[in-house]
Amino acid sequence: MKIRRIGLILLFALLAVTLTACSRAGQSNSWSGVLVTEDYVYYAGGSQVTALVADSGNVAWQYPEKGSPQRLFYAEPVLIGEQLIVVDYAHQLTCLNAKTGAETWKFTQAEGRYIDSPLVVNNMILAPNTDYSLYALDLSGNLVWEFKAGHALWARPASDGTTVYFPSMDKYLYALDAATGALKWKVALDTTTISRPLLENGVLYLGNLDGTFFAFNAEDGTRIWQQKVGGGVWSQPVLHEGKLYFGDQSGRINILNSENGKSVQQIETDAAIVGTGALLDEGLVFGNEDGQVILVGFNGERLWTRSFDGSIYASPERLGNRLVISLNKSEKPLIALDTNGNENWYYGKKK
Repeated sequence: MKIRRIGLILLFALLAVTLTACSRAGQSNSWSGVLVTEDYVYYAGGSQVTALVADSGNVAWQYPEKGSPQRLFYAEPVLIGEQLIVVDYAHQLTCLNAKTGAETWKFTQAEGRYIDSPLVVNNMILAPNTDYSLYALDLSGNLVWEFKAGHALWARPASDGTTVYFPSMDKYLYALDAATGALKWKVALDTTTISRPLLENGVLYLGNLDGTFFAFNAEDGTRIWQQKVGGGVWSQPVLHEGKLYFGDQSGRINILNSENGKSVQQIETDAAIVGTGALLDEGLVFGNEDGQVILVGFNGERLWTRSFDGSIYASPERLGNRLVISLNKSEKPLIALDTNGNENWYYGKKK
């Protein structure tokens, strides 16, 4: 199985964050983020954020008009009404007009990189940063509160509107009061964790980089169960009808029973899976490091596989009959498919 390349990427990324968390410059060691809406596909990749018309893939606007290697965008944009929130490696969180790309306001108090995108809850923007802080902003960009963890924050939080939950690279899972940022509890995750937590029915689900997957009681942090899988977990799971679906660094798609953590099935794909699966009517779509897009049925059967040049690290994104795939090391960094895996359009170098 092809674990080695993603391991080297992780090592490089961890070193980069550790050594340059307070630096504005630096080369890319990440992958792109995509947000799909009815009208637009918003693509954060490299020195610009690009808005593409969803039906055709034509460019509607780009921000900034001229990109700079000192300001790199990789986290998935976040849409709040007509506000598009984008974050970058130059410690800036920026609000754009979603239709025009015009800059509305900017928050610049962070000292490190934004690796993942913010969460918006109760008209508050919750933004994790590698300077160890979770920043809570109102929708005008004013700081409401700030919480300092023991190390860098990579993952977007989860929240029920009352409590905010997030892992830190200090190997803890934190729970904060959403209104004030006061600490409610924290529990050990045994090793580094960079995956987004999933909050469902009072239970938090997430995996760490040594391949341990957890379920915690969201009220007090009590560990309900844990299960070992074949490789490190980078992404948020999908919960569907009592089963958790997620990929791991070994290239397996794991299906666990959400009540007790017992393994239901493992599907081999032979290359690392980093992104979250996209939920379709008939199953889930995962992308892997070999550029394969794989639709797996809810009972674990492979329904179809499509192969593309490049590597897939970002999560496939779905809205309606549209599925958007982001590729690294490809002349087609963004491809739109129908839900049968057929290509509709692509964004990249045109022949």
